[in-house]
Amino acid sequence: MILFVVKGEVDSDKFIRFGYSNYRDLCGHLHDNLPEKADVIREGKSKPRLDVEGVHFNLSHSHGVVVLGFSHTEIGVDVEKIRPIDRTKFTFIDAEDDDEFFEKWTERESYGKLTGEGIAVLRKPIPDTAHFEHFDFWDYHACVCAPEQNIRAFQIDPKAVSEF
Repeated sequence: MILFVVKGEVDSDKFIRFGYSNYRDLCGHLHDNLPEKADVIREGKSKPRLDVEGVHFNLSHSHGVVVLGFSHTEIGVDVEKIRPIDRTKFTFIDAEDDDEFFEKWTERESYGKLTGEGIAVLRKPIPDTAHFEHFDFWDYHACVCAPEQNIRAFQIDPKAVSEF
């Protein structure tokens, strides 16, 4: 799995194409003959996907940070800026403080993105079989939901994406 993190604004589709190109360079040995380019397919309310078999992605934005994950398996990614929040509005999440709240929130969001169910799963219990990896950077918390695998993460300059 490869994660790309940008602090700043980027065009989502351009970032996905940028990420795919770099994923291909870094992990192409895991796939047979990955095409040089990939396009994003959006169909109704379905989870966006690539027109390339065996490569999955997911993207999340929060307050000027974007996290993009690529994997050979389905993947869900969420990032949230850690900030004060009225946790009484979210009684379905038992958290001692804002940090713990966002850790649990990003688990729920990333799981919903993995399954394609979206926010419909926010109040539902998450299966014990779900696997999460957590990342903290700057004043943000990110979570990836995917089968357990090696993860490499890269901070990307937004200028590199805009020039891609």
